[in-house]
Amino acid sequence: MKKYITLILCSLILILWALPVNAASFSIRASSTQINPNGTFTISVGGDCIGRVNLSISNGTLSTSSIWVEQNYQTVTVTAGSSGSVTITATPTTGFSDPDANEYNPGARSITIPIVETNTSTPPSNNNGTSTKPQTPTYVDNRSSNNMLSSLTLSSGTLTPAFDTNISEYTVQLPSNTTSISVNAQSSDSKAKINGTGEKLLEVGDNVIIISVLAENGAERTYKITAYVDETPQVYLKYKDKQIGVVRNLKGIVIPEGFNQVQHTVNNYSINTFNNGNFSILYGINDKNEKNFYIVDTTKNECISKILPIKINNNSLYLVDIDNEKEGFEKGVVTVNNLQIQGYKFKEGFDNYFLLSVMNNNGEIVEYLYESTENTFQLYSNFAPTTYERYIIKDEEYQKLTQKLKIEQIIIGIISIFLVLSISSSIILFIKTRKGKLDEKKD
Repeated sequence: MKKYITLILCSLILILWALPVNAASFSIRASSTQINPNGTFTISVGGDCIGRVNLSISNGTLSTSSIWVEQNYQTVTVTAGSSGSVTITATPTTGFSDPDANEYNPGARSITIPIVETNTSTPPSNNNGTSTKPQTPTYVDNRSSNNMLSSLTLSSGTLTPAFDTNISEYTVQLPSNTTSISVNAQSSDSKAKINGTGEKLLEVGDNVIIISVLAENGAERTYKITAYVDETPQVYLKYKDKQIGVVRNLKGIVIPEGFNQVQHTVNNYSINTFNNGNFSILYGINDKNEKNFYIVDTTKNECISKILPIKINNNSLYLVDIDNEKEGFEKGVVTVNNLQIQGYKFKEGFDNYFLLSVMNNNGEIVEYLYESTENTFQLYSNFAPTTYERYIIKDEEYQKLTQKLKIEQIIIGIISIFLVLSISSSIILFIKTRKGKLDEKKD
């Protein structure tokens, strides 16, 4: 039995030993252990890793300050100073990873090469005329280090500034309907390799395009183009007596919780809306360049109200515009958690209370009472949930019903007064009649 167990354990050890182990590595090395004053040599940076590496140097210059490694080594040409030593530091940037795309933070790597004046005189020789100390040969890299572009052109737009082989950053302004652009480039050296050209899909706003040139000896240079696609809205929707432009660039915009993006067509243009199953919103900009979320009626293609997402008692709610007057209240502004909020304050007293009108996820308007000293919220008990349309829009039937109720209340009041007077008169008459009969009996 022991023999079988031993055999099984040995088999498992052999299997585990045979499994490949991908250990990430990152290093920097130089082609020479010393260098002449103002001389050149190369360094190799990389390893079993993936990502961009920034390079810095003291007492010298580099052919490039940034390289991309992808499970390989990149070669960079170094020109030393006139004396002392030259130090090169390679620092991986954010997003560096191992071959399995796991985050890998090896830290910076540095290498220092002494700058030494090489003695070119004939070394001492012994009696038979041979040198007593053989001279170490100097490594010379004859590969081209030319990593410059000779031309850089675009299918549309104009580079700013005009192309210059020594300028590495450019911008280009493009009209709002641009969705793609073609980038073409030629290298100064036919042995250099170019990456990053061809057809590029564009979004509204800034688009960064990187073109890299890899010299024969591995030295890399990058050219950067920032292509800006005009963000001017293509669709405007009515909101009260104004027009709200539908924002096209949604980079960095936090969509309210529970909403999903839905494409909606207006005048043959596709716009971004967001729906939670009960109502839709969009991100718009007004004539003052203020951007906000708006409730949108997708059947009438118009905005109903500006809203502001807010958390109250861990509930996702949305502050709405307050256009109508409210009896016993006046419009005001209160600051809640560094956020200025419009709402209602009591006309008389209760200065620490503030009434907020919000929409819940069901599309109903509810009111919360905010107490400033305790910074607390609670549902306002004198308010029943209603729809936003009834809350904002002057509903004729609702107004008629309200007026009818008021008239009925007045009629009921008059009848009540009449009944009270009638009953009082009857009681007085009864008492007088009773008293009269008693007087007759006494007589």
